[in-house]
Amino acid sequence: MILTGLALNSLRDSGYSLAAALGEVIDNSIEANSNNILVRLEEDTKGRGGKRHIHRIIASDDGQGMDPETLHHYLQIGFSTQYMSTTTIGKYGVGAKLAALNYCRQIDVWSRTDDGDPWWHVCFDLDSALEEEKKGEEIGVESPTIQPVSDDIVSFLPKGSGTMVVWSKVDRLEERRWAADANALRVDVEKELSRMFRYFLDGGIHITVNETKLLPHDPLFLMKGTWADKVLAEYYARGEKKGEKKLHFPATRIAKEPIKIADSIATLIVTLYPREVARKRGLGGDELARKLRVPENEGSISFVRLNREINYTNVPRIFPRGVQEADRFIGIEISFKPELDNYFGVRNVKRRVEPHDELRTQIRKHLEKYVPEARTQLDEIWGKVAREDSQHEGEHTSIIKAVKEANLTLPKARAKGPESEDERIGILEDLAKDVGKTSEKEKQEYLDRIRDLPFVVESVDFPGTNFIDIQHIDGQVIIRVNTRHRFYRDLWEPIRQIASQEPGTISGAEAAQAARRTIEALTLLIIAYGKAESMHGNPRDQYGDLRAYWGQFLDSLMGKVKDVL
Repeated sequence: MILTGLALNSLRDSGYSLAAALGEVIDNSIEANSNNILVRLEEDTKGRGGKRHIHRIIASDDGQGMDPETLHHYLQIGFSTQYMSTTTIGKYGVGAKLAALNYCRQIDVWSRTDDGDPWWHVCFDLDSALEEEKKGEEIGVESPTIQPVSDDIVSFLPKGSGTMVVWSKVDRLEERRWAADANALRVDVEKELSRMFRYFLDGGIHITVNETKLLPHDPLFLMKGTWADKVLAEYYARGEKKGEKKLHFPATRIAKEPIKIADSIATLIVTLYPREVARKRGLGGDELARKLRVPENEGSISFVRLNREINYTNVPRIFPRGVQEADRFIGIEISFKPELDNYFGVRNVKRRVEPHDELRTQIRKHLEKYVPEARTQLDEIWGKVAREDSQHEGEHTSIIKAVKEANLTLPKARAKGPESEDERIGILEDLAKDVGKTSEKEKQEYLDRIRDLPFVVESVDFPGTNFIDIQHIDGQVIIRVNTRHRFYRDLWEPIRQIASQEPGTISGAEAAQAARRTIEALTLLIIAYGKAESMHGNPRDQYGDLRAYWGQFLDSLMGKVKDVL
C-alpha cells in the first residue's frame, strides 16, 4: 500500500517554513516540561556549489527526557504519547518528523530521564532507507543504543535530564533560497518563534537561538517586557529626562469577547496599538515600524491554540470593508482549545487555520463591530497629532495666493454666511484651532494672514465621511479638506509627497503607479458626485446651476493658475 521510503521523500514537501518546522520540535520540549530550550543553526563556511548554507541544526532541552522504549518510537510517523489528545499541544504524532524531513536527510536524537543515566540514541537516515527499500528490505528504526555524542556538539547537551535533536545532511537551506544569507534566516527564525511561543516566553520559559535569548513578540502589544518594549524604550530614550525612562508601551484594548461554538468557547481580543507606535499618519512602513514588525500585521489574525500560536495570517473576506493600510495598527487574536480544531480547520501539521461556517460568521460579526471602532480611535489619534504638529498648515498656500489674483476677474460671491459677529469670529477661531494654533498669539497671527484671502483651504482632520466642509463668511470661502478621508489618504497625500521630491528621485514605476491611481481617483470623484446627485428626485432642477458654475470656474481657474507649485 505504501512505499515507505519514497513516501517519506515525497512528504519532504509539506510546506514548512524553518520557524514552523523548529516550532514542532519546541512543542515537544514544552510538552516534556522543559524550562530551557536551545536552537542552534550552523552554517557551512566552506560552501556548496558556490553557496553558503545551513548544514546542521541542533535543538536541545532540559525536559524530562525519554526512556529507551519511548525514544524508540520517537521517529515513528504517527507515534505520539498524546495521540488525538484535546488537552495537549501535540496530537497527531507527525509534526516533528515531517518538519525535520522538510530540511534534512538525517535525524539523530539523544535523550535521558535522569542526570545519572547514559545518553540513549536513535537515528533515521533517509538515504539509507531509500537504499534499503530498493533492496526489498523493510524500513524501520533501530533500537536505541548508548552512544557517545561527538565532541563538536557535546556542549549542547543539557546537564541533567533532557533531549537533543540534531538535523544533519541539511540540503534545503542554501543562501538566498529562504533568505539573503544565514544571518537573515536566523533573524527570521527568531522573529517567528518569539511570536509563536510568546505566552511561554512571557511565563518564564527560555528559548535561545544561537546566542540570542528570545523576548516575546506580542502582536497585541499587551505583554510587558517584549521585543517591542525594548525597541520603543531605546527609540524614545533620547527625548526623555534622566530617571523618566518609559519601559512599557501598552495597547488600548478595544474588546475581549467570548465566541461560543459547539460546547466550547473561543476568545477574541482586539487592540489598538499605542500612540508611540501609531505616531502619525503615513509612518506605518518606516524603519521603526519595520523593527516593530508593524507592516506584516496588516489584516493579520493571530490564532492561538493552548497558548501556542499556530497561525498568523490574513483570512479572506473577514474584515469590514476589506483590509486597509491602517489595520496594521490593530492587533487581533483568537484563542481556542484543541476541542475546537475541526471548527478552526486545524490540520495535522500546525501551520494553517481556516474558520468554518458558523464560526467564521461569528468572527466576522465581531470584527464588523470592533475593527471600525479601532479605526475611528486611530483616526482620532492621528488627527490630534496632525493638529498639534500643524502638519498640513500652508499645504495650499501657493495655489491660494495665485487664486486670489485670478479671483479679481471672476464673478463676485453672493453667500453672506452668519449674521452674528460672534458666529463669524467663532468660525475663524475654530479654523485656527483646527490647524494647530492654540495660543492667542498664534491664533491672531494666523487670522491676520488669511484675512484678505477670498479662499482659505486647509487640510485638517475631522470625523465622518465628508471629503470637504465649506463655510461662507461675507464673500470669503473657507474649505476644509478631510485628511481622514480615503481620497486624501490614497491620492492626495501620496501625490503631495511625490511632488515635494527632487526630479530624478522617483522611479518610472512609482510615477506610472501614481498616475494610474490619480486617473482612478479623479474618475471616482466624478462618479461619486453623479451618484450624490442621483439621491435627489429632480437633480437637474436642483443642481443645474451648481454644475454650470462649477464647470465655468474650474475652466477659468485652470486657465489662470498653473505652475505655482
